[in-house]
Amino acid sequence: MPELPEVEAARRGIAAQLVGRPITGVDLRLPKLVIATDGLSIDAVRGRAIEDVRRHGKYLTLTFGDVAGVVHLKLSGQLVGRGEAIGGFAAGHPVPAYDATLPHKSTHLILDFDGASLFLTDIRHFARVYLMPTDDLPSYFDKVGLGPDAIAADFTRDAFGKRLQRRTLARLKPLLLDQSFVAGLGNIYVDEALHRAGLHPERLASSLSDDEIDRLYQAIVETLAIAVPIGGASILNGKASTAHGAFPFVHGRRGEPCLSCGQEIVKTRVNNRGTYLCPNCQLHRICGESALDDNSVSAQSGGN
Repeated sequence: MPELPEVEAARRGIAAQLVGRPITGVDLRLPKLVIATDGLSIDAVRGRAIEDVRRHGKYLTLTFGDVAGVVHLKLSGQLVGRGEAIGGFAAGHPVPAYDATLPHKSTHLILDFDGASLFLTDIRHFARVYLMPTDDLPSYFDKVGLGPDAIAADFTRDAFGKRLQRRTLARLKPLLLDQSFVAGLGNIYVDEALHRAGLHPERLASSLSDDEIDRLYQAIVETLAIAVPIGGASILNGKASTAHGAFPFVHGRRGEPCLSCGQEIVKTRVNNRGTYLCPNCQLHRICGESALDDNSVSAQSGGN
């Protein structure tokens, strides 16, 4: 699933290459992709320019004056910009390949500009574009109920710690996947952050010491600081690739040696989500005992 880094890559591509360009053509090939309110249709954006593009968590918002479209790529959506007038970009799910001929059978929406096109593709047909008056955006996002964005200024250690301590019965991985708790993290980056922090995904939030909360917050920040500039982790068919060196360090690496200790990475399931971890670095502790001592954490951070 495209997570914060992948959606942020799409936002940056659109912001740098398509904002300000009038839309000259609209080709909607999967009607259920667009969910519109107030009698709007996707044709309402024809002739308008993208004035702004923003992201909160995994949601991308494009504004066209008094009309806005909220894009959620869901499990397998992809956004690709191409054309002689732009440098081009691709972000989201890696299948079909970013360099595939476009449009293809999984292309569901094409927005044409002078000398450029924006293609939305989705092999599983779950992606959606929510079209509404721009004035309705605040109420829309109030209903969605997203937590703080994981790379926004309001995602601070103090705020994170207070929110964490209120969720006393929550296990770490399901809690970090909860978009109302923190927005943007998904399966890949939660696994990466927990491994980096040396915490087992089934630890109770209430069992964490202040030091462990510090480690977890810092691990989230550091993981996203690696992933965002490269547009996200490279994982194909459930396996990590070497496109970005060793990253991701644990997700998609079952059977490979942990880069911190050398023990074999295992795959298990937490809340029915495939979960990768190192059974040595992420020992399951109860009642707040640290999974790693400070020296081990320092060594792990250096290795990652």
